[in-house]
Amino acid sequence: MDLLNLFKEYGDKQEILSKLREDQSLRKYNNSELHIVAAVGDLEQPNVTSLAEYMGMTRSGICKNIKKLTEAGLLSSYQKEGNAKNIYYCLTKAGRDVYEKHAKAHEAWIAGDRAFMEGLSENQIGQVTDFMMKYIRHIDDKIKESENDGESGQERDF
Repeated sequence: MDLLNLFKEYGDKQEILSKLREDQSLRKYNNSELHIVAAVGDLEQPNVTSLAEYMGMTRSGICKNIKKLTEAGLLSSYQKEGNAKNIYYCLTKAGRDVYEKHAKAHEAWIAGDRAFMEGLSENQIGQVTDFMMKYIRHIDDKIKESENDGESGQERDF
């Protein structure tokens, strides 16, 4: 099995494991939605721009998800007095509940994987870390390239 297929299998299995372990009430939200809820809970005065930067998503992707999360009753918007231009987001009571359940699920995921990682040698961890850092830089370059293509109206090649 080649490396890219292993990445796909890893992602698929992590998704299955997450769904099995997470609170039933979280299953109706996708990963982006849950992570946006987490970001709104973590950031001070989050708006579309700060969420897009924090999440590494496009502003249009953030807007689409915020609309769904607002309609689901997890987020609400507000404006600062005297500033009608900027719209900020905060968690509702239901959003805070999802935030806390998601944080708990993340803590359990990290604890479970930490136990596995402790069984690896420093050399193994170093090699995987080096590889992942290079691969992440490669993906970042593709993202920037894609964003630049999008700005110029060109179609993306991936």
